[in-house]
Amino acid sequence: MEVQAQRIRETGMSYYLYWGKAKPRDGDDSCHLLPFHSLDVAAVGWLLFKPGRPLAQRLSTYLDLSPDALRRLLVFLLGLHDLGKFARAFQGVARPEDIPLVPPIERLAYTERHDRLGALLWQARWIEWLRDGTLQWPGDMPPRRERLQLSETLRALLAPMFGHHGQPVEPGRLELTEFFGDDDIASDSEAARRFVADWADLIELDWPVDKLVSKEWREAFLTVSWTVAGWAILSDWLGSNRDRFAYCQAAMPLAEYWPKALRYAERALEEAGFAQPPEPVPYAGLADWFGDQSVTPTPLQKEAESLSIGEGPQLFILEDVTGAGKTEAACILAQRLLAAGHGEGLYFALPTMATSNAMYERLGHLHRRFYTEASRPSCVLAHGARELNDTYMQAVAAEQPEDRDYAADDMTATTRCNRWLADSRKKSLLADVGVGTVDQALMGLLPFRHQSLRLYGLARKVLVVDEVHAYDHYMQTLLNQLLAHHARQGGSAILLTATMPRAMRESLAAAWREGLGQAPAALQEEDFPLLTQVGHDLKREVPLASRPEVSREIGIDWLATEEQAVDTVMAAIEAGECVAWVRNTVDDAIRAYEQVCRRHPDPERCLLFHSRFAMVDRQRIESDVIERLGKTSTPDQRRGQVLISTQVFQESLDCDVDHMVSDLAPIDLLIQRAGRLQRHVRSPRRAPVLSVLAPEWSDEPDAQWLKRTLPGTQAVYRDTSLLWLTQRVLRELGAIRMPDQARTLIESVYGGVVDLVPDGLQEARIEQHGMNRVAGAMANFNALTLEQGYLRHPEADQWQEELEIGTRLVDEPTLNVVLLERTAEGELTLWAEGERHAAMLSQVKLRQGQAEKLAGLPGGYQAQWEALQERHKALRFTQPWLVEADTTCGYDSHWGLVFSASPATTTT
Repeated sequence: MEVQAQRIRETGMSYYLYWGKAKPRDGDDSCHLLPFHSLDVAAVGWLLFKPGRPLAQRLSTYLDLSPDALRRLLVFLLGLHDLGKFARAFQGVARPEDIPLVPPIERLAYTERHDRLGALLWQARWIEWLRDGTLQWPGDMPPRRERLQLSETLRALLAPMFGHHGQPVEPGRLELTEFFGDDDIASDSEAARRFVADWADLIELDWPVDKLVSKEWREAFLTVSWTVAGWAILSDWLGSNRDRFAYCQAAMPLAEYWPKALRYAERALEEAGFAQPPEPVPYAGLADWFGDQSVTPTPLQKEAESLSIGEGPQLFILEDVTGAGKTEAACILAQRLLAAGHGEGLYFALPTMATSNAMYERLGHLHRRFYTEASRPSCVLAHGARELNDTYMQAVAAEQPEDRDYAADDMTATTRCNRWLADSRKKSLLADVGVGTVDQALMGLLPFRHQSLRLYGLARKVLVVDEVHAYDHYMQTLLNQLLAHHARQGGSAILLTATMPRAMRESLAAAWREGLGQAPAALQEEDFPLLTQVGHDLKREVPLASRPEVSREIGIDWLATEEQAVDTVMAAIEAGECVAWVRNTVDDAIRAYEQVCRRHPDPERCLLFHSRFAMVDRQRIESDVIERLGKTSTPDQRRGQVLISTQVFQESLDCDVDHMVSDLAPIDLLIQRAGRLQRHVRSPRRAPVLSVLAPEWSDEPDAQWLKRTLPGTQAVYRDTSLLWLTQRVLRELGAIRMPDQARTLIESVYGGVVDLVPDGLQEARIEQHGMNRVAGAMANFNALTLEQGYLRHPEADQWQEELEIGTRLVDEPTLNVVLLERTAEGELTLWAEGERHAAMLSQVKLRQGQAEKLAGLPGGYQAQWEALQERHKALRFTQPWLVEADTTCGYDSHWGLVFSASPATTTT
């Protein structure tokens, strides 16, 4: 060992005395030398940044550097990402035996992460390395003024590299001597310098001096630095895979190892699905997608097929009724954008996990039509409970016919790719096609670790946001910021809605234009349906026709009491119809279900559906609803069926009923609920009617107008003026006529109608507007200031990991409660024991105040609960509830979780 160490010292290659990766496995005490690990990561980054890739071309154009020059610059800097590991404090952490490495220096303690130590070493030495030729800087040192600009630019360029563990770092007031040593074996700083010099020589670095001393160029780089940071993180993740990058302990010149690293990187990228972006194909018509020449595009789809795809980032807003084919129109636009080089993949963002599941099922294999058959694009479902989606889990393990070159006992390339991407929701946005909640995308704006990886994934995609009207003011503010950033990054977006107020459309378009650095474009068109297109110096508003089959008129019938609502339900049953009653609170739904069951001649034909069911029962009920009321349900199955539900019914299930009763709600929600009324063509049927349970009409209501009839509803929808305005416009029009009166319906509630609001409801309206302003301010406060780039700002540090920041603003925190029961032997077991994913299926989400009403776990079961948590990772951060030990609250598979004295204020 000493002989080899002496030879290394004599040849001057002292950086081979430092380890970069060391992890004992199966008794193996091996390590990977630091320069080789650095080149592994750089090799991955080199291949990910091939000049022909759309993202590389986009960044090259934006930063006004040739693809090759930008690639060499960024990859050189990426090779410095672990510079902090030259600190003897770090080197003392692992001490592999029989390997000639620098010995630890006991006085140097590893109290700071190596990423921060790398920033410290760079800050202390970069000027010296620039002067002495280490960095191969062309010419003399720049003048003092330009040197200050250069310092700031290099700080910005290195921040994504040193921040490769998921958040930016700054050296702060750390001292080099606290972590870096100098003894008769080696000088840590000198070893780092020699590595940097050899690496710069190998990569043939050509510094773009004029750009690096330009403030304007630095500001341009800061805009895309989040994408660069995501690229650095992905490169480090893939380059750290010891199964793909063999550990090397024998010293060899960097030039000799570099080809090895590139070969290792090629296989790593192949297996992770990043070897080549999928190759898009031109859109060839709906018949090509579905293999049916008789498929006729809707007016919206025809416009999506024929409109001009402009240059640069573009925003499309598609407004049309339910059933008009908005999803397919978005897919048409997406495929055309991909074929025109506007992205490498897609991400479909939806408001809930249920709608995400529905979209994933609906998309099916359609995404493969966007690319050549050989591309094998990955498709990943991205939300917290995706393991419960059997279709998705089967797709993760699916093998493709093209993968026959693998041995029988080896995973195929497609399977490895799918499983790697599915391993973490942080990775899911890296898939070629992603379907998930909008939260997964919005997390890229918030100071979560590895958020830049999400932005990197999105930068390569066409972003499709469905039901864009469904987000509250907090989420809407975040979405506007996401759209602005996506535009700055050069991406394109498609937004879908059936009930968007004009002010929201203007806000979304203004956010997009802000991202492009342009003033808002005035939107003037009032027609509906409508397609809006916004880009660089581009604004188009295209009124559209509607197909006769999606044009509907739904009559309105007013009910004043719950008794009248129950009578209406029973009348529909006696007429042989199926009927749904959508309530605004869980407790109201439970009470209605009890009343209807009591009067129904066959209570087995009654279903209760709300959010306070354990997941195992919720899945069962969803299946029952689809079987009884779904598209393929038969007249015998449907006859006399009653569904009492909360808002969960309107969100995702492809079902329909003959008659519907609904509690009064804001107009957009009533329109959405009415979309489940006679949704599918069946005969014979009476004309569709929506019976609305609401207070008696009053021209001058007081503050308690709604509460006297629907107290739970007032707790859910605090701005009672919205419900009064909804009742007003529906009384005036007498029906919901779509699409003819869509704009009138929405603007009569959400437009400039403040003068119409009665005095008795003004206080509630003012209070809600104040809450909206607070929500917007909270979103702006929580969100990262992306324009400032991937830098840490000590004076306003948002990267506080102890802070709880969410993508949704809630009045009260929620938590997952795990339902437990006892076996015959008295052992604690999960409610869904024996089922796949039993730990997740046994959970129900409650508000914190609700969870506090449940009885605590009896003391004698604590050890068993801890054992269950050890066995099931999904039980971490959950609250246990032994149902049979609770004498106050109860649970039943048909009723859900019931509180004995719960106010009727529980939302879905």
